[in-house]
Parts: sequence; C-alpha cells; structure tokens
Amino acid sequence: MEIVVASGKGGTGKTFVAANLAYYMKTSVEPVVAVDADAEAPDLLLTLGGSGEELFEKPVSASRKASIDYNKCTQCLKCLDACRFYALRVIEGKPFVIEEYCEGCNACGIVCPANCISLYVKETGIVRADVSRSGVPVVTADLDVGGRNSGELVFLAKSEAYALSRELKAKHVVVDAAAGIGCPVISSLAGAHVLITVVEPTPPSISGAKRLLEVAEKMRVKPFAVLNKFDMPSSRIDDLTEELGVEVLGKIPYHRSVVEAYVNMKPLLAYAPDGEVSKRLKEIFNYFVESVLR
Repeated sequence: MEIVVASGKGGTGKTFVAANLAYYMKTSVEPVVAVDADAEAPDLLLTLGGSGEELFEKPVSASRKASIDYNKCTQCLKCLDACRFYALRVIEGKPFVIEEYCEGCNACGIVCPANCISLYVKETGIVRADVSRSGVPVVTADLDVGGRNSGELVFLAKSEAYALSRELKAKHVVVDAAAGIGCPVISSLAGAHVLITVVEPTPPSISGAKRLLEVAEKMRVKPFAVLNKFDMPSSRIDDLTEELGVEVLGKIPYHRSVVEAYVNMKPLLAYAPDGEVSKRLKEIFNYFVESVLR
C-alpha cells in the first residue's frame, strides 16, 4: 500500500510525521520503503539519521534546453522576441541562453532564419536510494537547482521505490510529499491508496489542507488527517475536525524534544521513545495500522 504524507503548506510537520511513521512501521510492523518526494528540498534521509549505506544513484535527464550555434547565427535577435520565458539575453550583440529560465519549447528555434538553434537533453536531477542509519530504506528525488519536471522525477523515484520494495519484500511505501498542491504533489498522489494530511491550527495551514483534500478527492485517494502542534493558541481547534471533513487520526502536541530529535538527526521515536509526543505518535500509528492497513 502506498501512503502519502502531505500538507497544504510548508512547515506543518509532514516530514516529521512521515519519518516517524516509516520508522514505526519498520521497527514495529513490517518492512517498509520511504520516498522523499520533495524534489526541490529533500530532507527525509537526514531526518532518519542520514545515509548509512548508499544503494544506488541514477542521473535523470528530463529537460530540454536551447543551444545556439554562433557559427551560423546572424545576430538578427528574432529569438528574443519569440521567447516568452525571458530565457534569452543579449551579450555583446549576441543572443545568450539562460538555462535556468529555458523551458525547451523551441519557439526560438522555429523563428530562427539561420536555423542555428537546436535543443539538447540536460540532466535535471538524480534518484538515489540509501539505507538510513535508523534502518529505513529511503529513495530520494533530488532536483538540480533551476531544474524542471519535478513531477516526472517524483514518478521515477516512486517507481524505483516499488522495485526496491519488491526486492526487500516490503508491503508498504511511505511517501513524504512536497508542500502545497503543485506538480510533485500530484505525482506523489498518483496511484496512492491513502493520504495523511498534516495540519496545524493556523488559517494558512487549514486553507492549504482543504485544497489538498480537494485534490485527493479528485484523484480518489482515501484521506485522513493528523493535527500537529494542536496546543498552539487557537480558537479553531475544537471545530477543526468537522471543518476538514475527514477522519482525524490523532493530535500531536508541540514539544522541545521534536527540535532536539531533528538536531540529533534521529526520528523522535528513536531519540525519545518514552516521551509524551512519542506516546502520542505510537497511539496514532498503531490505530492507523490496525484500522486502515490491516
């Protein structure tokens, strides 16, 4: 079963929940493979202790960029007028391609009278797999700075995770999605069975969670919610369950031990297994495993 942990906005604690869920399942339930689908800022592996053993690293070339043959270029600069992404600049009278802005649409090549512009395939990121120091296998989608097609990179990372799960005889894949509802999140939800939405009792988080739940409904992914930092000053916590319209698996309080676990690069369940927050997490995860996964 594929379990996606996501949130409508950043900073709600989705990676915290995903890392500890994967660790709990690995140590208390059965083998599991985790996926860091936040391709623009992956950090799940760090949360699980960093790499203990690298399994593989594969480059991904999923983007096209324009290239100019200056031996043919007549410096007419028609390409500049055609580009809608401001990926061309004039330097010393010649057009120059800014790769980070280029979308590979080839509009510049179509209008070029000298036929001096062509497209080439560029490496946009990597998919790597490691066994974390906490023992959880993690497949990471890592997009290059300025790279494009994060959704495709996430798809490839999930494909590798499924292959690894078959090899390790793991029945479940836990996906730590990106924040928001953009391309990498859509790719994370594609084919997933369950969504755990991590929400904090603030207006931006609640608004983002509602949008995420709408996407999950359209993609036919069964949604649940976890309320994180529920003891923050808020007047909306009491009616939040009804407002979200999905089953809330449980509530997690704010505690300094969570920060300490991050600093020590350990999942909280390993850093402070008998702490108050860990007890809440175990209750939530145990209920989720028994009522949803069984």
